[in-house]
Amino acid sequence: HNNNTQPPAPAAPAKPAPLCIKIDVEPTNRAMPGYSLMFNVEQVAIGLRYGVEVKDHKTMLKVYARCFTARDAKEWLAAHALKAFMAKENQGGSWPSERLRILSRSAALLLAQRLMETEVFRLVSKPKQQTNPFETPTNLFRFREDEDQGSVLNTRHVWNRRARPPAVVAADLLHKAVLLHLRPGLPDEGCADYAAFRQAAEELQMVDPSLLFRRAEVAFFLNLHNALMLHSHIHRGSLDGENLRALRTKFYQMHQYRVGGQVYHMEAMRSRLFRAKPGSRLSGGAAASGEARFHFALSFGCASSPDVKVFSVDGLDQELTDAVSAMLKRDVQIVSGGGQDKTVILPKVFKWHSKDFGDDKGVMLNFVAEYVPAPLSTELRTIALTVVTKNIKIKFVEFDWRKRSYGKPP
Repeated sequence: HNNNTQPPAPAAPAKPAPLCIKIDVEPTNRAMPGYSLMFNVEQVAIGLRYGVEVKDHKTMLKVYARCFTARDAKEWLAAHALKAFMAKENQGGSWPSERLRILSRSAALLLAQRLMETEVFRLVSKPKQQTNPFETPTNLFRFREDEDQGSVLNTRHVWNRRARPPAVVAADLLHKAVLLHLRPGLPDEGCADYAAFRQAAEELQMVDPSLLFRRAEVAFFLNLHNALMLHSHIHRGSLDGENLRALRTKFYQMHQYRVGGQVYHMEAMRSRLFRAKPGSRLSGGAAASGEARFHFALSFGCASSPDVKVFSVDGLDQELTDAVSAMLKRDVQIVSGGGQDKTVILPKVFKWHSKDFGDDKGVMLNFVAEYVPAPLSTELRTIALTVVTKNIKIKFVEFDWRKRSYGKPP
């Protein structure tokens, strides 16, 4: 036995499989045989980028910036497809047959349509009444990376590879966002961690959350909401200790992520999370607290907001319980007055979202009692039984709107 033997180096992580498009071509002349070819989306997109003329186009007094025409795209894609057909038939040095030219033109139309569906580019001019917009030579298209940088934060580059499972992508994105926040100060454009984070956000372009079962959907949107929240603060340059109260009404719709074929801001993510009927629960339990627990997981990035944590699919129920407990232990108090007068101090979330707790003081107090330790839980349940007949007041902790400092946990 040799004690100096070094353990084998861990294998490098496998690179994501490239996104490919299969094109089945049937020629206009049915007497000719058809073809099936696979095209690598990333390679085709890069080639097309250099194969068409991108410029400003003026049509009917309107200027379309940084666009290319359907004619240019069809010509380049047809030439690209023709090369693929000739390689398949080992005709690299010969003159292409009329049959292959017909097949290449058919393939160009199909390939252009599929590239648009995968959001390599989009149609920006008003389409005519054709099945395929590339049948009109003057139609205008714009590459995704040429779009004006607006409120969508993950479309700087097009993600042309296969994506990992949705819950994995969202959890990894939030993990990277938390690591960025732990750095002192705002990251600059040259920061390697910031570049890795933005690339992780771009992977969302190829994610489809529509088929997720409920538990996975909840974990996905909780993590995605908080990742976008942290990304939004970095993008707008929120400062340590900045008072964010003025942003409350618009912050949740200020920035967005493209997820698959849809665009989500934080308000839309919340709508997906709270779509279940009130009182439903992710798993069985003693109290029907249901989706109300989500309020203790969704953060605004302020001092009084819930702590940001990465939620997993398998451990979701316990992790939500822990999130509720952590916030309630921090904020809940019982203050005794003269005689039997008592005041219960609760987090502001109970005031803002009182309907999710039945607009009922007793329901609120029993909810809180489920997540705080004894003897506080016992006293809260006793108070809940007499809250209507006794002189019991409920007040809410003043919300601290100051931005949490970079370099500390968000």
